[in-house]
Amino acid sequence: MSLAVAASTACGGATAGDPVGTPTTSGEVEAEALRDSESANRCLTADLRVHLGPGNNDMQGIHVPLRFTNTAGQPCTLHGAPGVSYVTGQGGEQIGLPAQRHVDGPVVTLKPGATASAALFLSSAPQKTPDCEEVQAGGLRVYPPNATEPEFVGHTATTCAPPLGGPFLEVGPVRPGADNTRI
Repeated sequence: MSLAVAASTACGGATAGDPVGTPTTSGEVEAEALRDSESANRCLTADLRVHLGPGNNDMQGIHVPLRFTNTAGQPCTLHGAPGVSYVTGQGGEQIGLPAQRHVDGPVVTLKPGATASAALFLSSAPQKTPDCEEVQAGGLRVYPPNATEPEFVGHTATTCAPPLGGPFLEVGPVRPGADNTRI
């Protein structure tokens, strides 16, 4: 046995025959199994209809549910908050900073045809900020939680051009139900 393998074995580490990154405790094995099952069942952007539901206004802005409907033929999961930013239009450039995200939420399993939602707050601050160079956003670029492909959601809004780029959006985690409006 080589000196490196002997030292590694004596310290409880992997040996030369063990694959790199193999969990060594039952807790690590359970955590890895949970991550693997979540990622195996994770909702893909292509399998979701992303849209806004009706909301309510107050003095600070608009509170709306950002809805995720499973259009696939099998259940999938969402966990955490989506990434959201104003954009000039479909395929357009981002305007200002992305939404402030509150990511702590449950794992939500969506059956085919089911809808879950994340509370989305669109601040009215751009209309009240004296130094704001107002810009019309043509919509929102939305990345479902843990996704790398965005979806465009049409929604006209007024925001500020940088350097006063916000964030003028705030989003909570995805939760069960189609009408979540409180972060």
